[in-house]
Amino acid sequence: MAPTAFRPHGTAQVELSGAILTVHMRGDWNAEMRNQTSQQIRAYAPALNAAGPWAICNILHDTLVYSEALYTSARQDYASRPAESRLQAVAFVIGPHVEGASLLGPRYQTLLDGVIDARVFQDPQSAQCWLQEQLDRP
Repeated sequence: MAPTAFRPHGTAQVELSGAILTVHMRGDWNAEMRNQTSQQIRAYAPALNAAGPWAICNILHDTLVYSEALYTSARQDYASRPAESRLQAVAFVIGPHVEGASLLGPRYQTLLDGVIDARVFQDPQSAQCWLQEQLDRP
């Protein structure tokens, strides 16, 4: 049997630059990690909503191999945001090196259909440009 590569427990680093909240997601994710990350994002939301439209750039660094529950909870989190939320758009950055990108990457293309404007990109710069365009819309 071939050894399985070790992937550390998931971690998230949340950074704010202007009106774009960037979330760097690393390692394996479970419900606990997803909830902790959602709490971090929600902590920024009141100030961002007060300032105007804002966006989220999720950068997935290691893997897309998650349980079905994580995909469902991600969609529900965005769908259940408060009515006063000014969250305008969401980008997912999934490079070709990310585990499961070719198989699971397309799932992110439609993950938030009917919920919020969202797109998938292979690099952070393209994602940031698109998000800024969404924020600049009248």
